[in-house]
Amino acid sequence: MDIDGLILEARWPEYQFLVKGPLQKVWRDGFPVDEQKIIPLQFDRFICFIDDMAREQEWSDGDRDHVARALEVSLNDPKFREMWVHEAPKPPLPWPAYDETHHKQIHVVAKSVGLVGEALAYEQHGRPEGPRPEVVKNLQAALADAQPAAEIDVDELVAEL
Repeated sequence: MDIDGLILEARWPEYQFLVKGPLQKVWRDGFPVDEQKIIPLQFDRFICFIDDMAREQEWSDGDRDHVARALEVSLNDPKFREMWVHEAPKPPLPWPAYDETHHKQIHVVAKSVGLVGEALAYEQHGRPEGPRPEVVKNLQAALADAQPAAEIDVDELVAEL
């Protein structure tokens, strides 16, 4: 399982998921003892950013492998319902017939109804087939023409959803 950029969501706030990591040598009473490293995944409210956990806890490649395997096993278990992969909501269609609109006319229609920012957000982040470069370029040009003084951040529009 690829854990780069993974965001987890938990059922409870401040949830903590413990992963058994690789064996490490520790010294007790002057003798070396092998014990497993415990890697905690700590949720801030209901969300855990795996990249932040790896950076804060300074995970090695072995730690990342153990976390990836533990998450894959837990998330694929149908009885495990304490956490799941967080999926950001997709932007809605800017207008009902957006997908039926010819790709060369989208920027014209969006400009005429005042939904250029919404159309650009849907095209970049919500379209199931992925963004079309020509449509994105035309919508960005229409957005620059529509409001040159005020900057509209498409990622901000998506974050509001």
